[in-house]
Amino acid sequence: MIHYLIETKYWRRAVPNIHDASHHETPDKNDLVETVKEFYDESPIEARKAVFEHYHSILDVLYNGLGIFQTTDKQARIDLQQYLDSGNGIEYLSKYPDKKYKINSIDMYNRIEIYLVVDGLKTAIHGIRYLDYVDRLDYDLLEDLQGLILEHKMYTENNYSTSGYEMNVDFTTVGGVTETFIKTPVNWNELVNDYAGLELIS
Repeated sequence: MIHYLIETKYWRRAVPNIHDASHHETPDKNDLVETVKEFYDESPIEARKAVFEHYHSILDVLYNGLGIFQTTDKQARIDLQQYLDSGNGIEYLSKYPDKKYKINSIDMYNRIEIYLVVDGLKTAIHGIRYLDYVDRLDYDLLEDLQGLILEHKMYTENNYSTSGYEMNVDFTTVGGVTETFIKTPVNWNELVNDYAGLELIS
């Protein structure tokens, strides 16, 4: 009933700026790494452990390419943009500096994403994705949180053990409630502290 899936789409090399008329090279599918791998086990928590081990092995390879070591999940979202962001986004400005935004159709689906799969329906629970701005909240984290809440519900309803893997996080200061879910590399308490007072969750 429950299994896991990891999908990746990222650049294997630095790609040229498609908006620069000084060259005739454009990135193509050969420049992209695209993979899909599924993980099954009679005990879903074992399949979950396996998919996260695979996820970490991918990050290890990417960090090796950068020549640095991974520290935290939060920093990885910044460091690994070199593989996710080709630099081909077009930035639009307004008279309000904090309202600037990018359009980047070439990179917008780049990601390393883990999904919970239940009866053929997949739900994101953790990943690193292309970000328009690394100094802003990755709002897909909130989508992952909803996936984690669903995942925990599926485990509970089907009497699958989560002993030793659960965490409780109080989201009241960002508009939510206290939630229980299975751990991921995200430091959820840090996120709550960073954005306390904002209504992130409704």
